[in-house]
Amino acid sequence: MTDTTRTTQVAIIGGGIMGVAAQYQLAENGWTDTILFEKAELTSGSTWHAAGQIAHAVGSRIAGWINKTSIETYKRVERETGQSIGWHEVGGFRIATTDDEVDWMKSIMGVGRLLDLPMELVGPEEVARGNPFYKVDDVKAAVQTFEDGHIDPSGVTMALAAAARARGAKIERRNQVVGASRKGDMWLLRTEKGNVLAEHVVIAAGSYANQVGEWFGLKIPSVSCLHHYLVTDTVPEFQDRPELPVMRDNAFGGYIRQEQMSGLIGIYEGHVCPTVWTMPQGAPWKAENELFEADYDSISDFLMVAFDKMPILADLGIKRVVRGAITHTPDGGMLVGPSGAPNVWLSCGSSIGLAWGGGAGKVLADWMVHGETEINTRSMDPRRYGGFATDTYIVERTKDEFMRRHDTPCPGKQFESLRPVRRHPLYDRLAAKGAVFGEVAGWERPRYFGALGEVEQIGWGHQNWHENAEREAIATRQGAGVIDLCAFAQFEITGKDAGDLLERLSANKIPAREGSIALCHLLTDKGRFETEITVWRVNKERYFIGSAIARATPDFDWIRSHIRPGEDVQVVNLSNDWGMLALSGPASRDILSHATDTDLSNDRFRWLSGREIEVFGIPCYALRVAFTGELGWELHLPLDRIGELYDKLHEVGAAYGLVDLGSYAFNGLRMEKAYRASAELTTDVGMFDVGLDRFFRNEGREFIGKEAALANRDHTHWELLYAEVHSTGIDVHGGEPVLLNGEPVGLTTSGGYGYTIGKSLAFVFVRKGTPRAGLSVQLLNREYALTIHDKALFDPENLRLRGADLPEPYPTAANAPHALAGETE
Repeated sequence: MTDTTRTTQVAIIGGGIMGVAAQYQLAENGWTDTILFEKAELTSGSTWHAAGQIAHAVGSRIAGWINKTSIETYKRVERETGQSIGWHEVGGFRIATTDDEVDWMKSIMGVGRLLDLPMELVGPEEVARGNPFYKVDDVKAAVQTFEDGHIDPSGVTMALAAAARARGAKIERRNQVVGASRKGDMWLLRTEKGNVLAEHVVIAAGSYANQVGEWFGLKIPSVSCLHHYLVTDTVPEFQDRPELPVMRDNAFGGYIRQEQMSGLIGIYEGHVCPTVWTMPQGAPWKAENELFEADYDSISDFLMVAFDKMPILADLGIKRVVRGAITHTPDGGMLVGPSGAPNVWLSCGSSIGLAWGGGAGKVLADWMVHGETEINTRSMDPRRYGGFATDTYIVERTKDEFMRRHDTPCPGKQFESLRPVRRHPLYDRLAAKGAVFGEVAGWERPRYFGALGEVEQIGWGHQNWHENAEREAIATRQGAGVIDLCAFAQFEITGKDAGDLLERLSANKIPAREGSIALCHLLTDKGRFETEITVWRVNKERYFIGSAIARATPDFDWIRSHIRPGEDVQVVNLSNDWGMLALSGPASRDILSHATDTDLSNDRFRWLSGREIEVFGIPCYALRVAFTGELGWELHLPLDRIGELYDKLHEVGAAYGLVDLGSYAFNGLRMEKAYRASAELTTDVGMFDVGLDRFFRNEGREFIGKEAALANRDHTHWELLYAEVHSTGIDVHGGEPVLLNGEPVGLTTSGGYGYTIGKSLAFVFVRKGTPRAGLSVQLLNREYALTIHDKALFDPENLRLRGADLPEPYPTAANAPHALAGETE
C-alpha cells in the first residue's frame, strides 16, 4: 500500500474480455492514459472457461455488426502482436426444423446481406455434406456461414492486452479495487495498492458488476447464470479430416463443435436457469477460475437429443464438464455505454463475451472519446431499464431470458415472467374487453382487442390479429378511438430559468406563446439524436414534457444534467404516477364536448395547443395532438383517476362509434401519416439525415449540437425515405436490407400495414444520392419492390388534424353502418 494518490484518465475495473477489449479500443482512439485493475489474473472470471464461438448467423443488424467487428478486431491484433488468438474459421450451420425456424433463417439472410457476411440458405443435403456425422432427417433448412468460428478465450485476451500495453495503457493484476467515492469532478478508487483518481471509470467487472455498481449508486441489471458444456473423449472419425463447422440447433438448445479431436456440446436448458451470486450477497471476492458441479439431471433430456443429432458422440465418455457462471441481463442485451452516474461507463452484462467483446469495446470507446458511435446503441444502453427493474425482476426475468435463449425469436415474441410487472387501473378493464397485451417498460399496453383469453399468434407474416387491428383503425378513422398510453414519459419543468434550459437543449424553438406545443429534438454535442420530446408551454415558468416511455430515465437525466449552477429550475418525473389516454378521430370533439365546459372549437382550442381543463369533473392536461393523424386530444392525468375517465369516455362515446385502439392499429395509422418514431431517430443519425430540417431552427439561437449539425449538413451519408412495399401478407419489421439492382444500399427502420388505405408501408434509410427508382426490400429472403412517396399517403395536407370540415360523415347513432343506431334508440 502506498500513500501516494495516482491519477489516470480512465480506470477500468475487470480484466476479462470486455474490460481488456475496451482498454484496447480506447488506446486505438488515442486514450492511452488508462489503468485496468484485475483482482486476480486476466480472464480468471468467466472469460477463461468460455467455449468461444462467434457467429455470423444472428437475427439483428446490431448483433451481426458487433460480432463482425469483434472478429475483425481480434484478427488485426493477432497480426499486430504476433500472439496467437487461436482462431478457427470453420464456419457453421444454424439448423431449422420447424416452419417458424425456416422463416427465421430467411430473416437472418437479410442480416447477412446487409452486413456483407458470406452465408447461404441451404437444405439438408448441404448440411450433410458440411457435417456428414449430423442427422438431417428433420432438417428443413439451415443458414450456412463461412467466415465465423471459435476462438481461444485466453489467447485473444492476452493479445488485446499486449496491444493495449504497446500503446501505453497499464494493466495491474492482483490489485483489487475495494471501493469508490466522488471527489470533485473525479472518482477516487481505493485499491489494495493505493488510491487512484480517475476522470472516467469503466465497470467491466462481469459477475461482480452489481457489487461494484453499488459504489457508484447504481443498480446494474446483470445476473450470473450457470451454463454447461461437455467435452467428449477422442472421436476416431475426426482423424485425418478438416475440422467440422459449428452446429447450432434449437432442438437441444445449444451447439456442437469440434474441440481438437473431441466433441464439444453446449446446452442452455429450456426449463430451468440456475443462478449464483445474486444480490445482495453477490460473488465472493476471493473467487478465481470458479467452476460448479455438473447437474446431469438438469441437462439430460437436452443431452440425449444432442447425441441423437450427432450419434458418433453418443457412446463416447465425457472427459470434461465445464459449468461456469456467465452474466445475462433481463432482455438478453449487454450493458454498454453511460451508466447514469457522472463519467461512469458500463461494459458488462455480456452473455457471449468473446463474440461481443471486440465490438462492444469499439462502441464504448467511440462513445467515450468521440461522443458518438457508428451504429445505433439504444439496445445496449444501460439506462434502458427504469425503476421497475427491482431485484426480483432482474433475477426472474433474466432466468426467463436464459431459458428462452434458444426459442425462435418470432416478431411479437414476449417474456411472460412476473407479468404484469406494473398494473395500472386500466389493466383489468382492458383485459375484460379482450385486450391482448404487450409489455412496454414494465407496463402492459394493448396490442389489439380480441376474444377473452385470446393468445396472440406470432410470426413474420400477417397473423390472426390483422383483421382485429384493421377494424380498430377503420373505426378510428370513421368515428373515434381511444388508446391507453399510460406507458409514457411525462415531466414537469418549472422555475424562472426553465425556458432558458429548454431553449439551449432544443434544436427547435420552444413555444413562445402560452398554451402552445412544439415538437423538439435534443441533440448530442456531435449533432446526433439524443431524444425527441413534446414541449407544452403552460406559462413562462412552467413546461410539460412528453416522450417515449423507454426514454423516461435517460431523458430525465439528460435534462437535469444540463441545469447550470445557480439556475432556478426544478424537474419532476411524473412517469410513474400519471397516465395518458389519447382520444382521436373525427368524432373526438363531439365526444369530449359532452365531458367539459371548455370551448373545443378550432378558434378557441387550436391544433398544437394545450390547456388545463376538467373532463367529467376530473382535472386533466389536454393537448391537441394526435399520432393517428386525426383530430384528437391527449388527456394526461394522475393514474388514480384514469379509470374513471376511461369509463365515462366510453359511456358517451358509444353513440359516436368510439372503439378501443391497440398498438398494432395505432402503428398502422402512424405509418399512413408518415410519422417518424424512435426507430428512425437513432443515435447514429441527425435531423438532416431523416428530413426534419423544418424543426431545426438555428437563427439567432445557440443550443447543444448546433454547430456539429450544421457542419455535417452537407455531408450527411443517409437519407430517410417513406416507402410503399409491394408485398402481400408480410410487412417490414425493421432492420431488413434495402436493395438496388440486387446490391444493398440501405436498411429499413420500421414499418407496418396501413389498414385504412390497404398498403404495406415502411421507412428506409438509403445512402445519400441513391436513385429512388428500382429499390426493393428483402423480406424472408425474397425481394419486394418499393415505391417512394414524398408525402404521407393519408391526408398529406393535415386537414383532419386541423379539424377541417370533412366530406365524409363519421358513424353516429343516425348514420352508423352497424348496430350502434339500434342500441341507442
